[in-house]
Amino acid sequence: MSPLRIPPAVSTTGASPRRPAGFTLIELMVALAVAGVLLSVAVPSYRDGLLSNRAKAVATDIHLAFLMARSESLKRSKDVEIVANGGSWINGWIVRVKTSTEVLRSTDASTDVSLACGTSPGSASGACDNTITFGRNGRPTEYTEFRAYITEKTSIQARCISISLSGQPRVTVDTDNDPDNGCN
Repeated sequence: MSPLRIPPAVSTTGASPRRPAGFTLIELMVALAVAGVLLSVAVPSYRDGLLSNRAKAVATDIHLAFLMARSESLKRSKDVEIVANGGSWINGWIVRVKTSTEVLRSTDASTDVSLACGTSPGSASGACDNTITFGRNGRPTEYTEFRAYITEKTSIQARCISISLSGQPRVTVDTDNDPDNGCN
């Protein structure tokens, strides 16, 4: 029988001893500090992106309402109107045939986004007509212009939606972030 051998504390083959698996407390604290710095930079940009997308969505919704009203007026050969909910465009709108109660499209109010007539910030949403009518020839009865913007952040680009007298709606962006000169 061979005598009992006790392995040496240091490897005789030159390999280092095994290190325990896992993270040290210092490594974990450094990783959390780096994550905190990254989040503090990313969260404000993410919020601005969300607000910008909301303004785009409202502009797209009213643009689609204009296109639909124009298309339906030509298709049905009847007057089609877009009516503000509750007497204000901020509350949303519906598209309907003028002589009917049938609602063709309904859009609800949007949070964080204001919708005003004209492109100047002083234009109040109550100053515009509550109804936009497209005649049976697909043309609106008057030139109309709206501005979708974020009230709390002027750094987010506003969107302007206009309908020419030919009936073509158009969306433009306020590229210089100056609401005083409208969309350019």
